[in-house]
Amino acid sequence: MKWSNPADVRVVEAVVASFRDSAERSQERFSAIGQRAWDLSYFWLDASGLALYFLNRLETLAIEDSIPVATLKRLEQNLSDNRRRSHAMFAEFASVNRMFQAAGVDYANLKGFTLSPESCPIPALRRQLDFDFLVDGSQLERCREVLAEGGYVLTATTAQTWEFKADTSELGGMKNFYKPKLQRSVELHFASSSTDAPSRDERLDRVALRSWDGFTFPALPPSEQFVGQALHLFGHVCSASTRPSWILEYKNHVSCYYNDQDFWQRVAESSRRHHRGPIAIGVASLLSSRLFGCETPALLDEWTLDRLPPSVRLWTERYGSRAVLADFPGTKLYMLLLDELERGDETRSSRTQKRRRLVPLNRPLRIVYASPNDNLWRRLRKELYQVRYVFLRLRFHVVEGIRYLVETMRWKHQLGAIEDTHEDRSHLVVSDARQAKD
Repeated sequence: MKWSNPADVRVVEAVVASFRDSAERSQERFSAIGQRAWDLSYFWLDASGLALYFLNRLETLAIEDSIPVATLKRLEQNLSDNRRRSHAMFAEFASVNRMFQAAGVDYANLKGFTLSPESCPIPALRRQLDFDFLVDGSQLERCREVLAEGGYVLTATTAQTWEFKADTSELGGMKNFYKPKLQRSVELHFASSSTDAPSRDERLDRVALRSWDGFTFPALPPSEQFVGQALHLFGHVCSASTRPSWILEYKNHVSCYYNDQDFWQRVAESSRRHHRGPIAIGVASLLSSRLFGCETPALLDEWTLDRLPPSVRLWTERYGSRAVLADFPGTKLYMLLLDELERGDETRSSRTQKRRRLVPLNRPLRIVYASPNDNLWRRLRKELYQVRYVFLRLRFHVVEGIRYLVETMRWKHQLGAIEDTHEDRSHLVVSDARQAKD
């Protein structure tokens, strides 16, 4: 498997711009791009999550003939494959929901199929990787028993997440990226107490029922969904890699409720329950505006985008697009943002965390597992696959770590400029106040 291929910048810029440009402007951009550039950019198109949304955009603008025939056929085949994949995943989604319901589990679905139709009009346009559930932390062991009956095995845990996988012996690869797969994944999210003990998330008290394709399932209410979507996006912005498609879906969600003032009032109320909720929404709005031309309502902007801390807004304007559109596996530019968010919290723990982000000493997680039925050759292939992944991560940490250290000097200079400007404005305010008093 070829893990990454640097995309052609012209393709990246043209694809992203097509979601905000007219048909004529987009056609002009694409006509200047040859087949070779598209070939180099397939990996980015797939990894970004934009490939199928892009095909849908081409069809909406009626400019399919503006890209090479081979590329168009590839996208059309990907969509056909992903329809079958989406259908299979929905069947598994319904199956897991039924198992939880039969076991009396208190839960709600997160992300995935709950994003349709507000963020994603057709589930087949998304390449969903797993199923996410918000569960009562006191029922985790019961959840594990239920999932075990469905063939799932617990593979990773954190203070607020348990991850389960099934049929993990299957090798991944871009060749069959959109095809239905045996491998399945479930993430259970839950609240934790001050002692890191799993507890009940109060959002479970506000669960609402949703329906898709004739199946009804529990999910968060619309305003909570929107806030959760922004927080999920912001969480990835504060990490090495963010899918641009998540930002496009945020834009679609905003557009869906743009004129619904009651909805934005409920969003404001919901965001108060989440640490950095307004910042997450503000950053998501700014990124969606710069990348995809998203227009956000003033009722939302006045307490989010318009009140972003100057350093956070500067990072988003200076590095946001660059970080989001970077080739896989991403960049470490997010560490500059975390430095600002954590400013004033220079504890020993925070310094240790920063050091681990820059030079992690832990071994990368396994991405493929051996099966008892595997022969020697298949086991060897899987080990080589894992080794290649380890070296990919090692190269990422070395190269991007150096780039982060270099960029830190430029960032400090830019921060100094906005701090000087802020200080000058403060002096003017004081001076004006004194003159008014006199």
